[in-house]
Amino acid sequence: MRTDELSTEGLSKRIESIVGKVQYAFREQTGEHYDEHLIEDALQHCVANELDRLDENMLEMFTTPGRREYSELLRVLEANSPLAKAAVAVEEMAGLAQEFGDESVFEGHRPFSKPKMAAMMEYLTAKGHHIYKTSLNKLLFYSDLTYFYLLGRGMSGAVYYNRPFGPVADPAGPVLSELIRDERVKVDPRMQTLEAAGEAPAEVLTDAEKKVLDWVAETYGHMSASQISELSHREMAYKYTQPNEPIAYAYGKFFKHLPPKTLLDR
Repeated sequence: MRTDELSTEGLSKRIESIVGKVQYAFREQTGEHYDEHLIEDALQHCVANELDRLDENMLEMFTTPGRREYSELLRVLEANSPLAKAAVAVEEMAGLAQEFGDESVFEGHRPFSKPKMAAMMEYLTAKGHHIYKTSLNKLLFYSDLTYFYLLGRGMSGAVYYNRPFGPVADPAGPVLSELIRDERVKVDPRMQTLEAAGEAPAEVLTDAEKKVLDWVAETYGHMSASQISELSHREMAYKYTQPNEPIAYAYGKFFKHLPPKTLLDR
């Protein structure tokens, strides 16, 4: 049913359009022949009762997570929001970048820096939160794209891909393995959480980068691995990217949590 059919006039026309079919159905099923005017009046009465019942339950229907109506309302809202329309433009830009081989769109307009990613890992795992490998991948993702949102370039230059458990930068695994091997990051043998053995090299991270990493750690660091993974799946950066495809840094401006533009001025 279209929205223009929800008016009194629209419903009346809808009822009129099915009177003949209802009359035929009842004649076939019961053998009774009812006058069309009687059927139309009865239909209007039944529809009015349905609308009354709908009115009584509408608030619960559209505000209860897990209900079909709630999910449908959320889907329609997201699909028609100004942010969604802007995200479509980024999606089209990313598609053109892939077609013409413009990797800078997925690198945050800077070449990948292994020392930078290693320093980001050390800095984030030194913040005192219980960080797992899965969590760290997401914290790196939020750090890089949030930095891009603020300054128009990424922090590490890593390319993040749409993977089943959320966005992942392929170099992250090998870089973390080296940090663990060199005992710059320790793994708790019982919890399997990560913790830096010391401070990240001071000369590798700029003050602006540290401010963004601090904000990311404060905003997302308390989340469990499953919570931050679920959140990353709900981001437009993930939803508007096909499985195993690179994620454009420009999607960072649509994150559900963003710092004030003045963050780097403090």
